Amino acid sequence: MKLSNLLLASLSAFVLLAWNSPANSAEKVSHTFTITLSDLDCPSCAKKLAAKLSEVEGVAKVETDVETQTAKITLKPKAVVTAKILWEAVEKAKKTPVKIEGPSGTVTEKPKT
Repeated sequence: MKLSNLLLASLSAFVLLAWNSPANSAEKVSHTFTITLSDLDCPSCAKKLAAKLSEVEGVAKVETDVETQTAKITLKPKAVVTAKILWEAVEKAKKTPVKIEGPSGTVTEKPKT
């Protein structure tokens, strides 16, 4: 009886470890972008920028920080959002992006694609 309990516990631990493996956790991790701006100077401007970025399809959450002049964008699971799309959304908000850091790397000028 004790051996069967030990086997069951071992099997449970194995399944739990396999479930939390990188292959499965990749689907659970949401991707983020950090945008650095040259002109995010006031809370009202930050709120307008956040609203514009929130309109982008696939964006789950936007956090702006006037002190560091950044916006952190969290995407919905499986969303496809590019640095170019975010760069253009910032421009539509009449702000100037200087850097976007994301899953594909860092850009310091408007991407062509």
